[in-house]
Amino acid sequence: MDASERIKGVLDGSIQPSEISGDEELYYMAERIYGREALENMGVEPPVVPPELGAIAPNGNGGVEIPNLDGPETIVNTQKKNVKGRRKLIPLIMFLCLIISSYNVSLGLGSIITTCVEDEPIQELEIGSSSQINENGTLYVVWTMYGLNNYSEYRLEWSVSQNGSSNVIETGNTTWISSESARITSRNWIIENPPYSYLSTLYEDDDVVGYSNGSGEQIITKLSENNQQSTHCADNTRLIWTEYSDLESKDAWTEAGTGDLIDGALIMMFAGLMMISARKRA
Repeated sequence: MDASERIKGVLDGSIQPSEISGDEELYYMAERIYGREALENMGVEPPVVPPELGAIAPNGNGGVEIPNLDGPETIVNTQKKNVKGRRKLIPLIMFLCLIISSYNVSLGLGSIITTCVEDEPIQELEIGSSSQINENGTLYVVWTMYGLNNYSEYRLEWSVSQNGSSNVIETGNTTWISSESARITSRNWIIENPPYSYLSTLYEDDDVVGYSNGSGEQIITKLSENNQQSTHCADNTRLIWTEYSDLESKDAWTEAGTGDLIDGALIMMFAGLMMISARKRA
């Protein structure tokens, strides 16, 4: 049977089903006319076409074929790669968090994050004195003090002697609450047996902050080492995690080398999560 007779047989339905199964063109022609379901009921099998660019499946609309590039295996492989990537990333994140928490306890994040701001700069304290004795034997001593802190309590104590410091004339003091940064205080005594000498000490809130002593024309002034105060931010570099929202406040920082309950809990949590995630990856 030539091609024209077979085509005529498809059109009038006289062709044998076995002849359609072996011919690709006749099959797709019959599929357009009768439909795939009718052909299947007649026992007609679709022609086998070798796959190109992946699995090719006819769509049932007369031979238009769509390549199926993304099969189930490709999807599964992609999912496995994503899971492996996450398993590598999680231990790294936990390790970084552990390093940050440990560094904050040991050295303090304030040594790196310099955001702490002092409320008010501490003034530099200065103390000095001058003495003079007139022809009548009256000794005048004047103390000058600068850099006083407001609302601090100050006390100036003195001891005045004559006859080479062997005879104490007076031991006294004066106390005040500072409301200004400078103060001048003076006293006078009668010196009957020169030479004279005096010793004076300045206290700030019961802490010794300076000395000013004199004997004859010699005057010695010295500030206590306790007065060399360092800033709060420089001495307190550990971040208090509960105050992280206000890094500029002094209340958010405390002394490094110490830790509270939150610091210990964070270190243990990050260490545990890092070990668990690393074990799952292995």
